[in-house]
Amino acid sequence: MQRSPQPDEGGGSSDRRRELIRWAGLSTEVVASVGISVFLGVRADKWLRLSFPILSWVLPLLVIVAILINLVREGSKKKNGK
Repeated sequence: MQRSPQPDEGGGSSDRRRELIRWAGLSTEVVASVGISVFLGVRADKWLRLSFPILSWVLPLLVIVAILINLVREGSKKKNGK
């Protein structure tokens, strides 16, 4: 007697779709966060009348570091089964 495969068995397309949506959301979050931080950094540099665009560089770098830390934490949670 043969059993018909269930959609969730064996790493089916629903798992792939879920991962694709997860990574698409993450990439959108990264692009939006970096874009907003660059915009705010440029605005802050103009508002403070700085000759060197220090905030335009520092804010996006801080955002990227925070995102990487968040990624490592999420990855370690999933790996440990939490």
